[in-house]
Amino acid sequence: MDMMNRIYNAMMDDNYIIEKAYGRIKYYEYPPTDNLTEPHIIIDPLDTPTAADFADDTWLTDDYLYQIEVWSNNRLVTKGLADRIRMIMWDLGFRQSGGIDEWDKDYNIFRDARRYRGKVYRTDLGSL
Repeated sequence: MDMMNRIYNAMMDDNYIIEKAYGRIKYYEYPPTDNLTEPHIIIDPLDTPTAADFADDTWLTDDYLYQIEVWSNNRLVTKGLADRIRMIMWDLGFRQSGGIDEWDKDYNIFRDARRYRGKVYRTDLGSL
């Protein structure tokens, strides 16, 4: 299973995320800001997976960098979702490496965009 689907499926296993954002977890796709009424989560890869951790002239892991954004009209919901996502990403082996927290007063949208970096061992190492 590819990494974006693993992240998505892990979010779908979380009751709070399902309650607040079911049907509004997207890859790459940002919601329109002019009529946002429900929380949205955007999974956005910022780089292609890169080879990392080498032994005997073979790469052992793929290094990933994702930005996961939460948009909503409620600051506490935005923070609650972002914090749940951080726990999920931690369990998947990702560590937060920065982000941005902002409020658009024209549209009353709270946006929490956190970046996560993680390495995952290749699944084909046994056949090399």
